[in-house]
Amino acid sequence: MKNKTILIQGAMDIEVEYFISQLEKKEKHIIAEYEFYTGYIHAQKIIISKTLVGVINATTATTIGIIAFHPDIVINQGIAGAHRSSIHIGDIIIGEKCCNINAYSMPTKQEGHSSNPFEWEPNKRAKNIQLGDKALINTFKDFFESNYDKTIYVGTLGSGDVFNREFDRISWLQNQFNHLCEDMESIGTYSVCNRFQVPCIGIRIISNNELTNEQLDKEQAIVLQKFLIDFLQSKAF
Repeated sequence: MKNKTILIQGAMDIEVEYFISQLEKKEKHIIAEYEFYTGYIHAQKIIISKTLVGVINATTATTIGIIAFHPDIVINQGIAGAHRSSIHIGDIIIGEKCCNINAYSMPTKQEGHSSNPFEWEPNKRAKNIQLGDKALINTFKDFFESNYDKTIYVGTLGSGDVFNREFDRISWLQNQFNHLCEDMESIGTYSVCNRFQVPCIGIRIISNNELTNEQLDKEQAIVLQKFLIDFLQSKAF
């Protein structure tokens, strides 16, 4: 698979800067104000995309990336917050599935009757589960489990434009969606890739857990990038 082109995404500078620093024959491209960097890592043709934060940005950047660079594989990666108390900073989530955890319908209430988010129900978009590529899931799972010293989970990525920090709300979301973590981009990537029929996978390293009071550690983004580069070096991918 060495002839394949891989598009790797990260939303924030810290989620892509190490990748960019490792590119050989690096070229920068700006399309509609989105940054893309092309080059090679361990002789593998790579495109690094800084999507910017949020579902709309990820959706737009993924669409541009596919149309402009024609990747064979898309990897959405970066940090995420755990939504289970058993998951800790440094653990890695491989996205077998992805869902929008911030798409709801709510009951009608008249003026003065307040609001109760626990009465809201996931709508059609929330229930439209997106799937990652099975072959990629298995490949990454095998490598990570053999080479990484923390826990690897395969399951559902929760994604949406809300940074949830309330214990009861996170527990409610987890009961609704049975997801493992929360990020703000992966649902955009999965949705676009599946429409274009480009194999994709989301890989997230846990940077915080509000349920266990584990505070945000953005440096985990660098840990994941270094580990993914080890993966690229070891695999005919």
